[in-house]
Amino acid sequence: MKEKVKICFLADKHGLYDDRIYWKMAVPLQKKGYEVSYLLIGNEQQKGVTKEGIDYEVLKVKTFSKNRYLNFVLKNLNPNNNYKKLFKKAAALQAEIYHFHDLWINKIGKKLKRLKHKPVVFYDAREPYAEDYISLIEANKIFNIILKLFAHLVDKWEKKMAEKYDLVIANENTVRDNFRRKLGKKKAETIFNFTDIYKDYKKISLLEKKYDFIYCGGITESRGAIKILEATKIAKKTIPEIRVVFVGRYSPENLKQKLQKFIDENNLKKNVQLFSFVKYEGVSDFYNLSKIGLITWLPLKALTIKMPIKIFEYMAFALPIIGSNFGHIKKYIEQENCGIVVNPDNPHEISEAMCNLLTDSAKYKFYSTNGRKATLEKYKWDFELGRLINFYTTFLQEREKKLKNGI
Repeated sequence: MKEKVKICFLADKHGLYDDRIYWKMAVPLQKKGYEVSYLLIGNEQQKGVTKEGIDYEVLKVKTFSKNRYLNFVLKNLNPNNNYKKLFKKAAALQAEIYHFHDLWINKIGKKLKRLKHKPVVFYDAREPYAEDYISLIEANKIFNIILKLFAHLVDKWEKKMAEKYDLVIANENTVRDNFRRKLGKKKAETIFNFTDIYKDYKKISLLEKKYDFIYCGGITESRGAIKILEATKIAKKTIPEIRVVFVGRYSPENLKQKLQKFIDENNLKKNVQLFSFVKYEGVSDFYNLSKIGLITWLPLKALTIKMPIKIFEYMAFALPIIGSNFGHIKKYIEQENCGIVVNPDNPHEISEAMCNLLTDSAKYKFYSTNGRKATLEKYKWDFELGRLINFYTTFLQEREKKLKNGI
């Protein structure tokens, strides 16, 4: 493989400093000698080079209507939409590899593959998108017929587009297997979203830790935010000084106000702190100052499939986990003996687990040790990055053969 292979990452729902795209892929690949660029659609027009040396350009998203659904229609009808601009920028880079994330960039995926220099194209299918739409039905109970039809069409279209790419990458096996059923075994692989911040772990005594519990990540009602507050209210009766911290993005934006109202009305101001989004580099500080990790997602269809990175981050920082009794959360907690699974809809059960781990030092140490040990042996991002590079190398070699043979 020649020096300075160009890789272009593309995204429209994930930000510049996304943990998977930027910190786990772009930055380490740049350090290994690849020439990396990152194009994305965002709220503000930006262009430059990050301090880690990544060339980037953010194309300002074009909005056609304040109505979410009308905007979606108009955006797709407009000939000068976001994705055509994104394609033009990407094509100009003449990258050997285009690695795109997010569903709607499939609109230009086939065009990228058809570029004259015949690049390698990878699609990082990060979410079970059709199931996400079905979960909207479960959450809101409106427009269910329309949403079910839309989810079906999205799934069919996504798989059809993926036939043209070199490889589809999932971050867990359910999504991978869904693609394999349509594309064949060799066209879809899993690159697990294991943690790359395990080296930031500091062995701090429990007395020095500031928080008893941490919930870190996307904060929504469906991911258990309200139930955690309800559980904290119950647990406070047993442990009056219990301390819980939320760190992440709140969705919708007014959720933070809703949570704060619950805190105020239930006299939990000294027990719960709500932090907004923290830069990736700062997450480790919160983990090192916390005792136990919470990931009590509710059982919506999409959430029973998704693989939460927080499982691996909590384990990496020796945090016993209290997690939902389904899906990947249950699987890894039980497989590695690193926490307690609960019914996420039952705040009394969550509360019982919270009190249990805070008062049983032997159990706490057992789960803590197991999680950290499992990370070092199995769940480091280094392992997955090596696999990704091997996939790049294999498909670049196939590309070279085809170019030599005029195919």
